[in-house]
Amino acid sequence: MEWICLDLFFKLVKYMMDIVVTPYRAAYRSLLLGLMVLCHAVLVAEDSPLKEFLETQDRVQSALKQAMASTIGVGEGGSGVIVSPEGLVLTAAHVSGEPNRRVMCRLPDGRRVPAKTLGRFDYADAGMVQLEGNGPWPFSSIGARNAIASGDWCFALGHPGGYDIDRGAVLRVGKVIYRRSDFIRTDCELLRGDSGGPLFNLNGEVIGIHSRIGEPLDDNYHAPIGAFHKMWDKLLAGVSLPSPRRGSDRASLGADVENHEKGVILKEIRDKSSAETAGLKIDDIIQSVDGFEIEDAYEFRWAIGKNKPGDRVIIGYLRGDKSEEVTVELGQSRSRRRRGSS
Repeated sequence: MEWICLDLFFKLVKYMMDIVVTPYRAAYRSLLLGLMVLCHAVLVAEDSPLKEFLETQDRVQSALKQAMASTIGVGEGGSGVIVSPEGLVLTAAHVSGEPNRRVMCRLPDGRRVPAKTLGRFDYADAGMVQLEGNGPWPFSSIGARNAIASGDWCFALGHPGGYDIDRGAVLRVGKVIYRRSDFIRTDCELLRGDSGGPLFNLNGEVIGIHSRIGEPLDDNYHAPIGAFHKMWDKLLAGVSLPSPRRGSDRASLGADVENHEKGVILKEIRDKSSAETAGLKIDDIIQSVDGFEIEDAYEFRWAIGKNKPGDRVIIGYLRGDKSEEVTVELGQSRSRRRRGSS
């Protein structure tokens, strides 16, 4: 790419040489050739922002053909991405809706393909749809569970305003601003109709699914691919995974936690709480709830809060170097909850 830029610059130099009057031609020659050398130095410098931009542009262009081929319209005004040759589609839970619905999908070439909605994971706004009919279908691979970090380049595809065969999917390139277990935030500007569309890394792997937007242009949220990885089998089976309950109908462990590299660490246990009754102790590291691996405090609150008071759950935790499990009967949530508590 840098050599293309240099070629264009050289042609500009030649043009300028031709139009400059003879007495000043030598001076212009020296000036313009010096600028050409400087341009080359900027382009090839290891830490050059322009070099990074051009390399990013090349990688997006390399990944774009397959990404475009797998990005489809889903239902009435949503988007999605095919991730297997058998026609499995990832989309947003609010696009797929309830399991076992019939929806119509639109391929990039305009074909209409009937499909069936599978499971949904409301906590992360993650949904699945299965295309019906004969494959193989064009698809994009999915990324590793946590293969994304703040500052990484990414690109988004979708159908803002709804599917339009003459326009096709719309591309936006940006960076990851922030990530946690239930969302990725980027500056890839999303619009109505993008919901359910794919977010890609520069290898062309799906790393997220468009979920919602805020007011600022950089306030764009995506369901992380890690949420799909965790619930893959249940989503395939058509299970609808609920959001946390509210108010007095919400279960509680009676403990405050903080994020830890191995899960969440207990920082406070309330008197006569479910956590105390079960024998949990401060500095125990909770790693799973009913087999659901806990990444941060947000997932922990969902895993506890989706239950009713009186429900029993199996908590996997680490005490020192020893892994333990305990069955806990959950209590009732307090009406006012501090951040990091459940």
